[in-house]
Amino acid sequence: MKAIVYARCSTDENRQDVEVQLKELRRYCEHQKWDYEEEFEYGSGYKGDQPILQKIIEKIKLGSYDVFLVGSMDRFSREHPRKVDELLNRITYDYKCRFISLSDSIDSADEIRWHIMRHLMTYFANVYSRKLSESIKNGIVRAKEKGTYTGGRRKKKVDLERLKSISQQGKLSLRTIAEEYSRDLPKNERISYQQVRRLLQK
Repeated sequence: MKAIVYARCSTDENRQDVEVQLKELRRYCEHQKWDYEEEFEYGSGYKGDQPILQKIIEKIKLGSYDVFLVGSMDRFSREHPRKVDELLNRITYDYKCRFISLSDSIDSADEIRWHIMRHLMTYFANVYSRKLSESIKNGIVRAKEKGTYTGGRRKKKVDLERLKSISQQGKLSLRTIAEEYSRDLPKNERISYQQVRRLLQK
């Protein structure tokens, strides 16, 4: 069996880390004695900002994987349930790939849970995102009315030259590069290894 594990967070801030999801997914694959590859991305599951997911589905279409494993349905997607259902049908029925959502105990090989639970979980994921989006918009409106709105989260300023210089100091892991760059910086200026990966790929 060849599995693909997929993790997603909506932001690459330190409080959200795909590594938490990936650890559990790796452990499951190793317990099952499956060969596996892993992919992750940072993007909105509600807006469908998931190019890595699309790449995975294309590889599944070509028969590259037997199992698609995610931590939960809301990590897979938070789009409208009808659209998520179309994606899942393509993966499982059209492309003959087994789909497992680990924390939801949803497995396309279990026909009863698959047909009942997946619809509930995709619905809940979409409703949560819709309510969160509405709450944020309402909060912005209230802040503007009070004159306290500052335009959202300030973007981190990254010294690319320093980052590149550190990355060229031998064969350092992305995590080590991030730790070295962030050393002695205030917390709001530190960067994660995922940000290092993205910045060095540009």
